[in-house]
Order: sequence, then C-alpha cells, then structure tokens
Amino acid sequence: MINHKHECKFLPKETCISYEELKKHSTYSDAWIAINGLVYDITDFIPKHPFGDTFRGNLGTDCSGFFSSAHVRTNVENLMENEHFLQKNDIKLVGKLDVTQDYLCKDNDNKYLDRIVYQKLCNDEFWLELKAKVHEYLIENDESTHYSAHEGIFYLLYYSSIFVLLSYFTWINSSILSATLLGFHMVCVSAGMSHMVAHFGFTRNKLLNFVALYLMDLGGYSCLEWQISHQTHHNQPHSSIDYQTNQYAPIRIHKYVKHGKYHKYQYIYFWIGILFYHFRVFPMGTIWLIKNREFVRYKYEVIAHIFAKLVFLSLVAYCGYISSIWNALILLTIYSISYSFFAFILLYNDHEETHNVLAVNENINLYHKKFSWAETQVRTSGNWHPTNWILSFIEFHYGYFNYHIEHHLFPSFKPSLLKKISPIVKGVCDKYDIPYISTTFFEVHRSFQRHITKMGLP
Repeated sequence: MINHKHECKFLPKETCISYEELKKHSTYSDAWIAINGLVYDITDFIPKHPFGDTFRGNLGTDCSGFFSSAHVRTNVENLMENEHFLQKNDIKLVGKLDVTQDYLCKDNDNKYLDRIVYQKLCNDEFWLELKAKVHEYLIENDESTHYSAHEGIFYLLYYSSIFVLLSYFTWINSSILSATLLGFHMVCVSAGMSHMVAHFGFTRNKLLNFVALYLMDLGGYSCLEWQISHQTHHNQPHSSIDYQTNQYAPIRIHKYVKHGKYHKYQYIYFWIGILFYHFRVFPMGTIWLIKNREFVRYKYEVIAHIFAKLVFLSLVAYCGYISSIWNALILLTIYSISYSFFAFILLYNDHEETHNVLAVNENINLYHKKFSWAETQVRTSGNWHPTNWILSFIEFHYGYFNYHIEHHLFPSFKPSLLKKISPIVKGVCDKYDIPYISTTFFEVHRSFQRHITKMGLP
C-alpha cells in the first residue's frame, strides 16, 4: 500500500492507485480526485479554482462525470492531460486508478457501496453527443450557465421578501397556515438558490452567492453538511446507494439492505420517519460543523451558519415571549414537519422505473465499470411535468428541479436552463434508445409508493 502522506503526490503516471487509497486523500490539506482513470493531487489548485468550495464531498473520489458536466463550455478533459496546464495550476499527476473487478468484488466490500466506478467518458458516444448539442445550444442562443448579478439580486429579494412576510405571520401572528407555507417556501429557497450556489450555478458574484448559500441555514439546515452528502450524491446514480438517498428513514430501497420483518410495514412508517426529518438535521448540522470545521480557516462559514440559526431561533423565542412557549413549540413543530414533508415530495424525484437499474440487485459491485455515467444519470433519474397552474408555479418557485434528469446531467446550470434543454436531452436519449422518464407529479409518488411496498416484501 502506498504511503498516503501529502508528500507522495509526485508519483509516476504508471503507479496504480487503489480506490481504498484514493479515498484516504479527501481533505483540503490532502486532496486527490480521479478523472477518466487518472488520479490527480489538486491540494494546491483548490484555492485557485473560482469555485473551489464545490470540491467538498468529491475529494477522494472518481468524479469524472461530475467534472465533465460542470465544464460544458470547455474541453477541460484535454487540459487535464496537458502537462503545461497541470504545472501552471499546481496539479500533480499521481497515477492510474485501479478499478479491476477482483478488487471491487471482495466479499467485505460494503464500505465501497457509496461509489460506482464508471466507464471512461471519452468512450461514451451518448455523453459526447449530448454535451456537444447542449454546448451548441448555449452558443447559438447566447445563454449563460449562470444568472447575471441583476437576476441574482432579483431572486435574492424575491425569496427573502416572501420569507420575511411568512415569518411575520407565523411567529408574530401565530398563523398555522403561514407556518406550513413557510416550511414549503424554505425548501424552495434551499433548492432554487442555496442548492445552486453549492453547484456553482447561481451567479458569478461571490457576495451574492455567499448570502444565497446561507439562506438554507436560515431554514434550520446546514448548507455545509448537506453540500458534502449532496455533491457525493451527484457522482452516483440518483436512485442510488449513497448516504443522501438512504438517510430519511430506516427503509429498504435497495436489495443489498438485508431484509427484516419490519420492512413489510415500511410503506407506512417511511412517511412517519419523513415527517420528523427536519427535527433530526436541525441540531446535527450545527454539531457536524463544530466537529469538522477549523474556526480559524472557516470562520466566515461558521459565523454565517450560527448567525442564520440564531435569527431563526430568535423568531421562535420571540413568538414564545409575545404568545406562549407552547404556541411557539406548536408552530415550530408544524414548520418542521412541513419542511420535511415538502423536502421529500419536491426533491425526491424517484419513479418506480428508476430503481430497476440498481435497486433490485443484491451485489451492486457487479456494476463497476459497466455503466456510462451519463446514461446512468438518465436511467436512474426522472422528471415530472406540471398539469395545472399550481404545479406550474411550484415548478418555477422551487427552481425547475422537476427536470431532474437535466439537473443531474448538467448540475451547474442555472435552474431556468433545465426546462429549455430538456427537448435536446430527450432527443439524444431517443436516438440512443435510453429511456427518458417524464410523467405527472402525482404519478411520481404513486410509483415510489409501489416501489417501497415491493421492496418491503421478502
């Protein structure tokens, strides 16, 4: 085994790096990533990258697909094989990633179930054509992948104004309806703004991005803790085996989870678990931040998180002061349940069919190197389309993430682009005979209910 100290970054290209070794280098002070079978040390490059913070959660992983999809306007894959470019940006080539089947299919390999190693993107005709067509669309229509500063300010004011209004009616006027709507709104704020900052797809203005990112914390969550699990999730199939997919409740979505007698009731208790999701993540986000962030290095992040949390808690406390502590706790409970419920309803865009690629197989390791990253994103994601004006508003308000296939293929794109490029994606999928799943909002959840019922059976 290779010594995994930071000094080992000057290894020759022929050196084989195991996936176990790659995962050891997953901190900002010792950062490796794998792209198209090659392993790079990017420790000294992260501060130079305009969106270096987006490396959270991807360090120590094979992030070929996510890397390619985030650089649609640039043939950055060629640059990563250019020695002059690497030297100029302090990127060191460590070696080749060892993805042999013998290594990946060990009996005790469950600790690697949070990753799948894909075929090289440079050999994937589907992805190359899709990327070229989307690139062509952006150029022809002079479309930016980010909002302008003026657009960013508009969305910031739009979401913030609604937050202030709903917070006033919730905590000052003790409105149960407003508490419910506030939970829904903060999910949409987190998805349409903070989520996009995490994917560096909101604006190119650092100050606007910083403010928008921490609106997620204003809703009670931690954008930093979430960002790590979510960015990792984007390296994988959407209906995946990763942490984020399985954190809602102790349910059996995939066959590799050993079946228990209690699973036959999961179609009921899953929803009970969902309703209390926000209660769990509210304290854990702050605890995680304190444990994993050095204050000296991340002082602005820590201060912003604590400030946002204090604003939220101050509103709850003030409600208890002018009304009663029980009234404040009831409203907080309603808000948290609403947040949890809508977070799942809106963001878990899983059709029954999207699970069939991976979920019905007991040994997920058999699929290493057999999948194209791009094709897997399509097959394991799904869209829903609005069928009335209410759903059309929801589509806009939470950032067009009902076009989840497009978001997983091009996660750095501003939300309004997702709907625009959907015909292109569908056209290329049809050409390569790859199922492009799009149905109604209600059918998404009916189909997921069928799935968890089926997976609850022996």
